[in-house]
Amino acid sequence: MLHSAISQNDGIAGWHWHGVGHCPGHFGELIQGMFSTSSGAPRRSLVSLTCRSIGTTSEVLISQGQGDIYVPKGKSKVQRAVRAYCDSKVIPEAINIDVRIKSTIPEGIGMGSSTADIVSSIRALDQALGYHTPPEDILKLVMNAESACDSTMLCQDVKLFAQREGRVVEDFGKPLSPLAIFGFDLMPGHFFKTDETPPAQYTVNEILTFDLLLERLRRGVARQDTGEICAIATESALINQSKYPKHNFDKFIEIKNHCGALGICVSHSGTIAGLLFCINSMPDDTTRHEIFAWLEMPNSMRSGCLESEHKKVNHDTPVYPSKSICHSDLRRTNVRRGQSQSDGSKI
Repeated sequence: MLHSAISQNDGIAGWHWHGVGHCPGHFGELIQGMFSTSSGAPRRSLVSLTCRSIGTTSEVLISQGQGDIYVPKGKSKVQRAVRAYCDSKVIPEAINIDVRIKSTIPEGIGMGSSTADIVSSIRALDQALGYHTPPEDILKLVMNAESACDSTMLCQDVKLFAQREGRVVEDFGKPLSPLAIFGFDLMPGHFFKTDETPPAQYTVNEILTFDLLLERLRRGVARQDTGEICAIATESALINQSKYPKHNFDKFIEIKNHCGALGICVSHSGTIAGLLFCINSMPDDTTRHEIFAWLEMPNSMRSGCLESEHKKVNHDTPVYPSKSICHSDLRRTNVRRGQSQSDGSKI
């Protein structure tokens, strides 16, 4: 059903419909691994740590045209998702769709940028065209565009999510207690492409350990036990360090112990790590200065990551939430429905 207002705007000739959508990013995972199932085959799953201080906002403009889809350069996943969305709805063929994306989520370091791009664009299309796409259908559209996705469009209650199947495995029925994250990129300049990285392989003992951690997480969420939840996140990060190694990880654990953080979180398939605190117990100025002094100690962080990344940080300001804005490339890519983008992706 199409019921958005017809108007003239933004230099687009003729009528157009306008929609805006948003999706938050995440700061890694509380837990990620393989878990036992009743069928006997372990399932890859995770619990994302949604981070509402970062996110992607998409704007969609729809005008009369010949079926062209415009997206920012390099956003072929968004283009595939838009095409699949159009195929799943009753939409006129004689329209052009222009998707514009603004994001505060850094790309390629494991904070859910690609999923947020797609989800926010789908929500913008819904608003422009008068549809409501349910979460399970959004997941199908995301999985049509990428081989694994995050659960950031499902950010109310804590959920165990099968990222390579695009489905909720378990709903914990309660939200996570608010946490404060003092975050760092442990490997500046390195970029992680999930679609090109083989899934981690876990031993039988590691899978049993993940089963125990999951049971502890259920109880921790039910009791809103922040300390237990952060301890579980730390144990998951320790297991996965052997699968997706982070530079300076041992030093980061020392920093966690030094500053009294409740635990750490990492993007298991990325480069970021964070110190976890209760929302009302962020490090005071003295502790922050100690953390930065620790990072800048001679001979520390010699592989170049934390030291070089944070020497110029204003010590009066938390490192995270991030203040930087990552705008999409303003150059546009125009592909007609059924054609291929320059990167060879078919829409």
